Amino acid sequence: MESNGGNLKISLIGDEDTIALFKLAGISKCYNNADKFDEIVNDGETAILLLTYEFAEKLKSKIIHHRLMKDLPIIVEIPGKRKIEREDTIKSLIIRAVGIEVE
Repeated sequence: MESNGGNLKISLIGDEDTIALFKLAGISKCYNNADKFDEIVNDGETAILLLTYEFAEKLKSKIIHHRLMKDLPIIVEIPGKRKIEREDTIKSLIIRAVGIEVE
């Protein structure tokens, strides 16, 4: 595994709302541009790359290639705002239709 003396970082590629949340959490390397993928995975500084599902779908073949060729950064797919809103809507519909809450 590559390392630059223990100063490895977390980066994010996602929608604007997800970026705002992660910046509040202290993640400074946040982008709303799939074109940044190659730069991030080759920068030698990023240990974990978070991608919202929307961007992960766009970058699927690059992600697979990267996972086969390199250990770092670890790529983690996370739900973005659209995914979370959709899940909440479906959950709300089920609760209204059935009358019980589902997990």
